[in-house]
Amino acid sequence: MNIYVDVDETICKTPTSRIYTDSIPIESNIKKINKFYEKGHIIIYWTARGTLTGLDWSELTKNQLDNWGCKYHKLKMGKPAYDLLICDKTKRIEEI
Repeated sequence: MNIYVDVDETICKTPTSRIYTDSIPIESNIKKINKFYEKGHIIIYWTARGTLTGLDWSELTKNQLDNWGCKYHKLKMGKPAYDLLICDKTKRIEEI
């Protein structure tokens, strides 16, 4: 299974001002995602960091994922900025 995982407010808490250097990992959620990785699923972290500002947060984000012990296959930037996603396959981290 290919599993796309959001970063901010899913595996870390990030201030509302979006100061990503201050993001704090949510260890219990990272462990949940790592279990899917360990079961052989493809984990792709997908973030909207920089989508609206045009700033490149990829190096910082990759370093954070690695430092937080996230197991993953790929990091994708450029997730669309939206307020509500309606999809038959979407789950909140609390539901897994």
